[in-house]
Amino acid sequence: MSLTRKTVLATMLGAMFTLGACSDGKDGAQGPQGPEGPQGPEAPKPPLVITSAQAQVLEWTYGDGTVNVTFAIQNQDGENIETLDRVQLMSTVTDENGMLADTIDVTYQAGSDSSVGTLEHTGDGVYSLVVPQDGVTADSTGIGYVRPGWRSANDGVPRTKRIMFNDSDNLAKVQTTDDAKCVACHGEFDAASGNATWGWHQHHHALDNDQNVVVVEACLVCHTDVQKENGGWANNTMAMFGHGKKFDADNGMVSSGHSALWSNYSMDMKRCSTCHMDDVVFTATINGCATCHTNLQDPNNGLGVDHSGFTDANCTSCHNADGGFYYDHNNGKARDEALNRYSFDVLSVARSDDKANILVTVKAMDADGNAVDVTAIDPMDATPRGWATVMKNGEAMLPGRDAGHVARSTGVVAGSEADTYVYTIEHALPYMDGEVLLGGVDGRIFHNKDGASPRAPITVSNVKDVRRTSSDGLKCLNCHTEGLDGHGSQRGGFDLGGDACVQCHSAYNWEHDKQDKDHPMAWGPFVHNMHFGAYNEERDLGKMPTVDRNKKVECVACHTGDIDLANVAPALVLNGMDQDNVYGITPIAANCATCHTGAAAKAHMEQNGGDFNVAVTPAGTHMGESDSFNVFDPEPVVESCSVCHSPAKMAEYHNY
Repeated sequence: MSLTRKTVLATMLGAMFTLGACSDGKDGAQGPQGPEGPQGPEAPKPPLVITSAQAQVLEWTYGDGTVNVTFAIQNQDGENIETLDRVQLMSTVTDENGMLADTIDVTYQAGSDSSVGTLEHTGDGVYSLVVPQDGVTADSTGIGYVRPGWRSANDGVPRTKRIMFNDSDNLAKVQTTDDAKCVACHGEFDAASGNATWGWHQHHHALDNDQNVVVVEACLVCHTDVQKENGGWANNTMAMFGHGKKFDADNGMVSSGHSALWSNYSMDMKRCSTCHMDDVVFTATINGCATCHTNLQDPNNGLGVDHSGFTDANCTSCHNADGGFYYDHNNGKARDEALNRYSFDVLSVARSDDKANILVTVKAMDADGNAVDVTAIDPMDATPRGWATVMKNGEAMLPGRDAGHVARSTGVVAGSEADTYVYTIEHALPYMDGEVLLGGVDGRIFHNKDGASPRAPITVSNVKDVRRTSSDGLKCLNCHTEGLDGHGSQRGGFDLGGDACVQCHSAYNWEHDKQDKDHPMAWGPFVHNMHFGAYNEERDLGKMPTVDRNKKVECVACHTGDIDLANVAPALVLNGMDQDNVYGITPIAANCATCHTGAAAKAHMEQNGGDFNVAVTPAGTHMGESDSFNVFDPEPVVESCSVCHSPAKMAEYHNY
């Protein structure tokens, strides 16, 4: 439903008048007589206090060569502002192919020789803005926004947020990306200021008339569907940013942002619903396709067909839902099928009668809810394998099969109860009185049941029952949409997300990383360092797409909100390049130092009980699957950081 200017204005004014009415319908008591003063229109009015402002678009149209917008503006108390003398407008219209193409960015400013358009105050805080835009007519469609006010309140009315004007019918044609899916990775846009942590100019969002945040539509005003030739923001379309390719200073196409996620245990480049609306129907275009297939219009592109002279019309003739060459972007259906083919449930993790081994008892169901004989699963279809270890001081004890992993099963047999199956884990640590056991099943499911095709992870365990954490592994799936598909598609999945990783990314995992860098492999320090620290920079891999360690971070993007340093697991975080030089870092310091990397910050931690070089000696040896190696079991460490760094202060200083 669209509201006319008169309807919206009447509603706004009616609401204001209603606020001044008596709530019970009865006359109140007579108040005292006030002092005499000037009466009538000559009576002085107190100056309107304006500390902030908000606006609504009441009506907008395209005319012959003009954009016409009627809007209302009020101060922070809902009082009409009658002194506005500056407003910015951006407008983008669709071309003959229905693509957002031509953009203007103009500003009306009273008294300025460079001012564009006209601004008329019609009373009651309502203004009529008319600005020129070449080539538009009354039949044009497009999107845009107005932003009344000044950057600084010292210059006049403080400027409002960007307020969108749009045509909802037209918008359905031009926007295929879901705002909620942007927020899932980037955090709430209205919490951002400046170049926020989870995005570049994330503060460039807009509002609708109900003051709700508008993301993709606001981006499309500048980053349209059509590439320009003159550089700047117009040179890079929304599809280019979304798909992760943009022009560099030499006008060459380079990877940026989202493209880095394709190979990072994260996003399937063929799964459109990661970012797009689930039910959207795509139209193949040069702009959309060439943002990934950057050599598409090269006559020698190796595709077998010369696309160099093709237009959007050529694209749709072949790449459509009814024709051929549409299967490449089928929304990840094959992987979804693989992920759902088997559903495992861990029934128990317990010692064998002789205490020598750990037994993981499971059930499995297929996609139709039928029981699965786990012993008969074809390894060309799936490779589930049991695993287990002992929990100590809130962390998974390692080693198991080797120095940095849990112990793996040596076989699976039918259990004593119908449709149950038991994995036997032989190389776990010896029995400990009062021990807590962590165990489960992981492995691969192959898409095409050939043991070689792309694969999806199986991951299930009792981790949520035995390990306390302030993070939420399922929140990892907001960005890592492919089930945190890591380590050969054997870890992650949709059931646990990041919680699957703690079976090996434990405080007891002292081993160095694959690049021979001595970084903590424990889950907290490891994740903080990868996303916000220097982990990738030190590997010459550049920053992660979401990283800026000079900006504050919204912890609840990954955490539950229960961030209390008094609850940090007391296990000493181990590090080392080999088993002869293992050392420890106190657990809170290990986490904080991944972001707070400066010498002063580390000195502060050390002055308050943190230690980055705790001497650690072997507690014994353990026989894994192929070799014997040292076991480290240092005493737990409880730091007192929570005395000053309370949950309330943590929340205050770790928001945008």
